[in-house]
Amino acid sequence: MIPSTKPYLIRSIYDWCTDSELTPYIIAKIISGVKVPKNYIKSNEIVLNLSLESTNKLIFDNDFVSFSARFGGKNKDIFLPMESIVGIYSKENGEGIFFDVDDRKPGKKEKNQEVKTKKSHLTLVR
Repeated sequence: MIPSTKPYLIRSIYDWCTDSELTPYIIAKIISGVKVPKNYIKSNEIVLNLSLESTNKLIFDNDFVSFSARFGGKNKDIFLPMESIVGIYSKENGEGIFFDVDDRKPGKKEKNQEVKTKKSHLTLVR
């Protein structure tokens, strides 16, 4: 079985952000298996800062992304199954990659889902 390209693309955008001194942000849909602070969920999604200064124990696995971060002054462990990840992008310029996320339960995937790139809905405020 050929592995999904999604985890490789996520790691590459993360590396590009950190190499370019940009702030990587990740968007995740709240599905089964996602572990995040509930107070930070908006519209059934969460946006998280993945910068080196904001995370500890950051792990990019082929099946998940996990790390520890401070929320409201308290350390929280974050767990994002790969199926939940909607996109990863640079805070500064909105460039990155965005995915179609299927609301079905994990494990019920069809063939590799097509990766879509689109211009971010975010704008730079000066």
